[in-house]
Order: sequence, then structure tokens, then C-alpha cells
Amino acid sequence: MAKGQTGKASKRNVNVNVACGDRKMVFLLGLTAIMFTLSMVFIAKALYPRGVPVSFPGADCTVYNQELEQCSRKQTVATVALKKTITDLVACKAEKNAELEALSLEIGAHDGVALLRRDSQAGLEAQVKNITRLCKDLEIHHGALAESYDTIRKHLHVREEAYSMVHGTLGEHVKDKRQLELENYDLKTKDKTNEAIIDNLRATLEKSKFHQEREWIQNGKSHERSLAVADLGVYVYDLPEFSTDFLVTHTENYKKRCRNQLGEHHFHNLFLNDTRTRVMDGEKADLYYVPVYTGCYRTVMGEELRMDAYDATYNYIKKALVQIKKQPYWDRSQGRDHVWVFMYDYGVCLEYARNFASKRNIPPGLENSIMVGYVGDNTPGMHCYSTWKDIVVPAYIQNDDIVAAQGGKFTDPETRHVFAYFRGSIKWKLSQWHTAEMNYSNGVREFINNTYGNDELFSIKSGTSPNYIEEMASATFCLAPLGYSLWNFRFYEAIVMGCIPVIIADNIELPYEDMIDYRQFTVKILESQVTQMKDILLSIPKDKVRMKQEALKRVWKHFVYNHPTKEGDAFDLLLNQLRKKIRRFQPASKAYWF
Repeated sequence: MAKGQTGKASKRNVNVNVACGDRKMVFLLGLTAIMFTLSMVFIAKALYPRGVPVSFPGADCTVYNQELEQCSRKQTVATVALKKTITDLVACKAEKNAELEALSLEIGAHDGVALLRRDSQAGLEAQVKNITRLCKDLEIHHGALAESYDTIRKHLHVREEAYSMVHGTLGEHVKDKRQLELENYDLKTKDKTNEAIIDNLRATLEKSKFHQEREWIQNGKSHERSLAVADLGVYVYDLPEFSTDFLVTHTENYKKRCRNQLGEHHFHNLFLNDTRTRVMDGEKADLYYVPVYTGCYRTVMGEELRMDAYDATYNYIKKALVQIKKQPYWDRSQGRDHVWVFMYDYGVCLEYARNFASKRNIPPGLENSIMVGYVGDNTPGMHCYSTWKDIVVPAYIQNDDIVAAQGGKFTDPETRHVFAYFRGSIKWKLSQWHTAEMNYSNGVREFINNTYGNDELFSIKSGTSPNYIEEMASATFCLAPLGYSLWNFRFYEAIVMGCIPVIIADNIELPYEDMIDYRQFTVKILESQVTQMKDILLSIPKDKVRMKQEALKRVWKHFVYNHPTKEGDAFDLLLNQLRKKIRRFQPASKAYWF
């Protein structure tokens, strides 16, 4: 292969040399012509150093001129031919170099292939030797494997015989296991059935307790239930500066400004005079009542002294805490077993409107204590009331004529000629204390007035009236929409007057809900349903209306306070609620003992 390729390369070189030789001959001829032409020019210059005369007088130079022109043309042709020859020679040289380079590469490649083939041949021969050796080894191993196979077959035969013997025994065990599983499944099924029965019995028991409690409330069977308060011990702090002395100092203002908060003073007296629960030794107490008239103080400071009522009341509480902490009871539980009464709209937040209250913080130190107040607002974002630790109580009704109605006991339902009744504030006049953004009553009262004010079935009145009791006694339904706060006096007044309350206040928690079934004697509609209020009330069957009116005659006493306390009245129910708040042995981090 190498020699053949070399021969071909030689032929190519011969062809290249021949082509280039022809071109050299042409070049030499052209060069000869040029030399001849130049020689003639030099001869002419030698003969005529000053130039060839173009014409002489009396002489004919035509022949000379023609010869010169011919020489010039030949010179031009020779020059062009020479340039072309030079160009061809350059191209020929480049072509030859390229072919030589390609040929060199081809020869090098063929030489490399030859070397690789020699190496491969040697490798193959070595592999053949290795394979031959491996084949001999495999023959040896094959003989050994054949012997092992025979041995394994013998062992397998022995094991098959043993397996046959064991299989019969296992079959019996499997049957026994399956029987046990079935029996176990039956036992589990019976256990689940028994658990379900137990759960049902527990649920029935709880339901029975709940209904017994409700029955006690509805039917007035209060004696046995009331005995439970005998297990409660309440210690009353002696803080005259924050209670009775303050009352004496601001007697006139208290009467004028503290109507809604008058219950604070009466609660103080009720705790002091309840011989069933009061203990004189704080070490024997379950709970500790703090007689601080916060609601009245808040009102007096806001109206009489014309100062920042919130900050003033806040400092008032801080001073009371200093006095309380002089005794050891507060630090034992960080105030968890202490009872505060806040007879103000939003209680411990010391505000009367929801949007103000939502921005207030609970006074530091009071976060753990039990708060007793009028409003239970569970609106998301509100923190003035905790349904888990605080207690909602009925408002303190001071009008004896209303209390004398005893739930409508002396009023014939047929004489109630007004279908639905409301009297109170419709909207507040805007001022620095009552701005549009406060959205009084969420617009509910104004909608009721605009929609039902001229309806013959409704009696919607604004402001107060000396005939308020007679008006309420003549109505079947008494509307109790929210105002700035969710609660209002007319709700409790309607119950005691025997007028079915219509609650229109979302997220409200009513007093003693775990003990009183409000569905038996009230109606509650959502604020968004006020547009259908007339249709809703008209849709209630007449016999159901009578049932609610009869229920009012039984439950009204749970919403009034007596002096002294009577079994089943509002304060007696509060004591029962407080008994549920007792936490046995739950010391705070600062508690200690020896």
C-alpha cells in the first residue's frame, strides 16, 4: 500500500513539472522579445542621443516611425505576457505546495494505520492466549460444579421430605391461628360496641345534667342547685378609698352620672352580706373580690372633672393594685382568682363604643383576673372580654315598677295590641365625641326607623317617655338592637316586663348562657336580616309566641337583684358561675411554700 501510494505521488509530480516546463518556455521567449526590444531602443538612443527626429526638411522619416511603433507594440505585448507568466508561476507554486502538503498528510495517516494494525495484531494474539487458558480453567470448574450440583440435589430431597412432615403440622397451627384471629376480631368488635355504648351513656348523662340545669332555671327549682354555692368562699378586700369613700365624696355626681354603673355599689353590698360565701380569713378563700368602683369613677372623671377619663381610671386601678399587693393573695396566682366588677359598656377597656374599645389595652396586671360586666362581645379582634374566664351579668334594673311586672305575670297577652315596639336613640348628633366613623348601631336603628317607622304593626319612637312602662306592656315584641355597644338596658327591661325581646346584635354573649336557654323566650336575628325582620316575626306561630310569653313569667327573676340575695336571682347565678371559675392548686411562678 505504501509503495503504490508513493508511485501515484511521483506521477503527480511529473505532471506538475511538465506543466510548469511549458510555462518556462513561454517565459523565455517573452523575455527574449523584451531583450530584443530594449536593445533596439538602446541602439536608437545611441544613434540619436537627442531623440529620433520626427521630420527633417527634405527627408522622409515614415519608415523609422513605423519601426518604432512596432517595437513599442511588441514591448507592450511582451510585458503583458511576462506578467501573466509570473502570475501563472506563482499559482503553480501554490498548487504544488498544497498537493505536497496533502500528500504528506496522506502518507502520515497510512503510516499511522499500519502501526495501529501491528499493535492490534499483537493484542489479538495475546487475547487468544488468555482465552485458551480461561477455557481450560472453565473445564476444571465445570467438573467441580457438577459434583456440587449432585450434592445439592441430595440435600434438597432430604429437605422436601422434612417439609412434607412439617407442612401437616403447620396446617393445623394455621387453622388454630385463624380461629384465634376470628375470636379476637369478635372481641374487638364487642369492645368497640361497648365503647360506643359508654360514649352514648356519657353523652346522655351530660345532656341530662344540662337539661336538669335548664329545668332548674326554667321551672324555678333552685334550692338544690343553690346549695352548691356553700362550697364557695369569697374574701372581700377592704378598700374604702376606691369604693364607699369615693361614693360619699361624689354623692351628687354619682346620682346624676352613674345610673348605669350603680350596680357596682350594690354588688359590693351583696358580696359583703352573703353569709353563705363570705369568709373573713383570706387563707380560707377560693376567690377574692376587689371592690373598686371603676365604672362610676370612669364616668365621674369624664363628666365632672373634664379630664382624660381613661388615663384617670387607669391610674385609679394602679393605686388599688398597690394596696392589694400588700397582702399575699395576689402574687400566689398573679390575680387569676381575683374578681373585678366593671359596670361600664366595654368593661375593662373603659370605653363605651366598640371602635374605641378595640384600640384600648387591658390595664397591666388585670389580664388574668376574672372580669364581671355587662357586655360579652366576641367580635374578632375584640379583647375586652374573654368567654373562658370572664362572666356576663344582667344590668342592674333600678326601677321598682318594672320589677313589679314579674315577667308579664299580671298582663293579659290579648291586651298587647302593638306588634313590635322600640323606644330609644335612633342616631347620635355628630360631635367630637360622636363621629361618623363610629357608625352608631352599624346603621341598624336608623334602618328600623326609616323602614318600619310608619308601619301600623310597629311603634318606633325616639328619645324617652314618661309612659315607657305602659308602652312596653302593650307590645308583644320589644326590639333590642345594638347601639355603640352590643348590650342595652331595654333587653333586660323587656324580659321583666314580659315583652319578647328581639336581639339584633351579632357576636353577643348573653348572661349565664350555659344555664339559661334563651331560645325559649327570646328571638335573635342577625344584623343583616333586619331587612326581613317583619316577615320573620310574622312567621312565628301564635302558639309559639304564647309559649315564649309563658317562659318569661318563669325566668324573669334570674335577671333581677334582690337585697338580700334570693335563690335563683341574678346574683345567686353569678355565685354559681364564680364557683365554676375556682382553680384548685394552680400557683403562679412567684408562689412559694415550705
